[in-house]
Amino acid sequence: MKTRRIFLLKGKENMIDHVKSIQLLGCAYWKKARNKKLNVGDICYLYLIGKGHYQVRYRLEVVDISCIREDSSCWIAPFKADNDCYKLTPTAGMYEGNRLSLDTLEEIGINRHAQFKELNEHQEAFLKQYFQQLR
Repeated sequence: MKTRRIFLLKGKENMIDHVKSIQLLGCAYWKKARNKKLNVGDICYLYLIGKGHYQVRYRLEVVDISCIREDSSCWIAPFKADNDCYKLTPTAGMYEGNRLSLDTLEEIGINRHAQFKELNEHQEAFLKQYFQQLR
């Protein structure tokens, strides 16, 4: 049995409106890359860069590891079709506070320049307290 892993993802809001995607579609899609090996059940905290966010805003669960991207209406940059991407759904409502900035992440050992990072139990426990569970 595989253990659930926890990651931090950074989403650039000048490419895709992730908030709109989650509100409109109920999910976010994420491009696969060599350094991103996600499994169904893994948890991803989404740090948004842009549109006034600059905070961790979502706690998402990976629900599909090979799906077709269906968020063309949420793209700000020209849409790039993807027939093999990750699908993530929220496990909690959007965090709307200001306590999950890059400075705060550095205080718990997360480099401010990391675009993708596996988190440890301490980091997960810290972040999780800011997200009221949906399910």
